[in-house]
Amino acid sequence: MRGTPSLIRKINRSNIIGLIRKQGSLSRSEISRISGLSLPSVSRIIDSLIQEGILKEIGKGESLRGKKPLLIDLNSEHQYVFGVEISRKGQIILCNLTGTVLKREQYFPDPSHGPLSIANQLSEKISQLCRSHNLLPNKIAGVGIGTPGFLFKAGPLINQSPFFGWNNVNAFQVFENSFPYPVLVENVAKASAVAEKMYGYGKQFDNFFYVFTDWGVGGGFVTSGSLYRGLNGNAGEFGHTIIQQNGVPCYCGNLGCLEQYTSTDAIVREAKAINKNFKDFDSVMIAYQLGDTVIASLLKKSGEILGKGVANIINLLNPEAIIIGGEIARKCPIYIQSAIEKAHDAVFSLEAQKTPIFTSQLGEDAVATGMASEIISNFINENLTMKREG
Repeated sequence: MRGTPSLIRKINRSNIIGLIRKQGSLSRSEISRISGLSLPSVSRIIDSLIQEGILKEIGKGESLRGKKPLLIDLNSEHQYVFGVEISRKGQIILCNLTGTVLKREQYFPDPSHGPLSIANQLSEKISQLCRSHNLLPNKIAGVGIGTPGFLFKAGPLINQSPFFGWNNVNAFQVFENSFPYPVLVENVAKASAVAEKMYGYGKQFDNFFYVFTDWGVGGGFVTSGSLYRGLNGNAGEFGHTIIQQNGVPCYCGNLGCLEQYTSTDAIVREAKAINKNFKDFDSVMIAYQLGDTVIASLLKKSGEILGKGVANIINLLNPEAIIIGGEIARKCPIYIQSAIEKAHDAVFSLEAQKTPIFTSQLGEDAVATGMASEIISNFINENLTMKREG
């Protein structure tokens, strides 16, 4: 069935904005050539978007002959977005419409508090940031929230988060009711995969698997340039693949999940079995950096187990690349190197051994950046019903 004229116009608008977002400033003729739309159609759409304040003319570009073309770019100040990570070290970033981070702030949510209390705390912090930057609610395109836990999207969005102790909580509704702007809620690993596709190594690949190594272990599968969420929104739960029969009990109810051998919590648990004075992952890393060979062996073994899991992903999905991020990836080179070596050793074919494995360079902002990017994308695609206040 052919689309209606209004739907086609909406798609063309979104495609033009998305093209400029991805490639930067372009002339009308360049947009026409890349998009395949006629120059008159492009000009009409751009004129409308300039009038609405979404795009702007930024000056003249270069030309080998004739008149220099006017360049069109996003109006970065048209809307602003918040990207949030809710975890042990919470992160809030304020971005403009181009994704430039204008402000970042850490906060530490208390897991013992209920979801409503955490939502209200977050709402107050974001309100403070809006006031300090003189931003009215109608300038906020939305808030994207990355949270640990299982997010099921068959019907209401239900969050089962072992970190917070939440079970059967409609996290989307809780957060939506706390803000006067649109809200998105996503798993932290998937949010990181989105950030990687937009800003990291993932930019060069249409198909890759992102591995999140932190207090838990998760994954995000990007295929044909888009995040694959699966039937119920729960695809990519890499940490809950079983690698050891009758192994360590996992909070999910199974035994021998990968996460129970390769996460920061698993590493700290094993370190405490050696020396009960270890308090957290940072204390384990200090011991390693001071030359503790027993801890070095523990980290290497944990990385090798992750590598076996990565080999399974390569064998199953045959992605163009694997990207590993999260706290362990940022802080523990011996773990990552062991994982990469074991993954390449354990794959079944010579071609699969060539699969590149990268360590993410996005840092602590990855989850929040991914959520901000999702809000921008939804604003561009006009998928969100904007709740406005003057």
